[in-house]
Amino acid sequence: MLDDLSYDDPAFEEVQQYVEPPPTPCARLIGCAGTGKTYTLQARLKENPKWALLTSTTGISAVNLGCITLNSQLKYFDVESMRDAYLCGRLVRALHEIAQEYRWLVVEEYSMLEDYALSILYRGVSDANRCKDIKEPMGILLVGDLAQLPPVSGRWCFYADHWEKFAANTERLTHVWRQKGGPFLDALNLMRAGNGAAAMEVLTAAGVKWHTMRDDNFEGTTILPVNRQVNAHNALVLDRLQGKRYTVTSRRWGKQRSEWGLSSRTQEWGIPPTMDLKLNAIVMIKANHPDFDYVNGDGGHVLEIYEHHVVVELFRNGREVSVGKIVRGVESSVKPPDWQDSNVRLSAMEDDGGWLARPHYRKHMRRYVTGQIEFLPIALGYASTVHKTQSLTLDHVQCDYRHAFFKAPAMLYTGLSRCRTLEGLRLVGQPDVFVRSCNIDPQVIPWL
Repeated sequence: MLDDLSYDDPAFEEVQQYVEPPPTPCARLIGCAGTGKTYTLQARLKENPKWALLTSTTGISAVNLGCITLNSQLKYFDVESMRDAYLCGRLVRALHEIAQEYRWLVVEEYSMLEDYALSILYRGVSDANRCKDIKEPMGILLVGDLAQLPPVSGRWCFYADHWEKFAANTERLTHVWRQKGGPFLDALNLMRAGNGAAAMEVLTAAGVKWHTMRDDNFEGTTILPVNRQVNAHNALVLDRLQGKRYTVTSRRWGKQRSEWGLSSRTQEWGIPPTMDLKLNAIVMIKANHPDFDYVNGDGGHVLEIYEHHVVVELFRNGREVSVGKIVRGVESSVKPPDWQDSNVRLSAMEDDGGWLARPHYRKHMRRYVTGQIEFLPIALGYASTVHKTQSLTLDHVQCDYRHAFFKAPAMLYTGLSRCRTLEGLRLVGQPDVFVRSCNIDPQVIPWL
């Protein structure tokens, strides 16, 4: 892998040239929640898989979107290690590898990308584009909505040098597919603008009730402020559900991506080693079916549980779907330095990304696989945090916004905009607290 190579790799030095670089394309694909930003990307990738490499800013959204985090792809841990990787040349070499195959590097959920990281990324891509073997410069495409979750640390990305290049090339999606118009969409637009009083009046006029207590029997996903509350809620509801408890396991071998493992900051698993289920439990599906029989964020009841799949009755349409385990790999087009030529090479007929539990070469995709994880892409759907529902579309949402956490900019809007319909929404808290919790950072308004 790239981080195993020396800084003075002769093969890379050979292709470098220090001349005036071509302009680095910069663009944004933006729109409020539910306008189909991710769908638009997937459609373009389906038409041309080499159009872009999809990454995301956080592990949770990467798992939800079925992609890889930006820092995992470029092999850095935080912005300081990213700076060091750029100064040492490792970042440019990683980006050069990407630029050899793709025309765009996509950064999903870019609202959480801080300014210094974007500046370093721009410099790294620009340097990679100077290499002799890059015939067409790779661009950076930022995708998301700045009215949603902000950077964990650092300043907003629009304070970065060269931001004007991104702002000048903006594609804005306006049609909302997640909600079908009416008072709910009107209220969400008011919340997105920080006008909580008007949003509250629209919701009240539409018949929304302002509940004082959480319903533990709610048929859907309850959005809570912190993991501790989520875990307690899920465990309590599953305990109360009658029936046999089944334990579903994941398995993994070789190199692993950080977003799959245990976070040292939150002590939460990206993909847990085990998960307890019961028949009739409510689950959230966290993957797309190839034929879209189910989509990322679909919820439903578990009807049957098997070793490698579960049968779920969807809330959305009542259909019964089989959700099977999926495999994700740590893959690279560059041969690892410790690679053994005796490792199995797959034919095009066998090249389906399946589980092999040993290093192997995917001939059709031209990828060296040095690690894999196999897991069932579902989670208990009784409760989740705002961050873990990011990028999802949900049928039924109960939002308990009484915690001070929801007064942070964009938190309440991001949580409520996960829901498809007003009929599927249940609010826990008083109207005055709702109004005080509808906040937007005024800094982002010029860039929405």
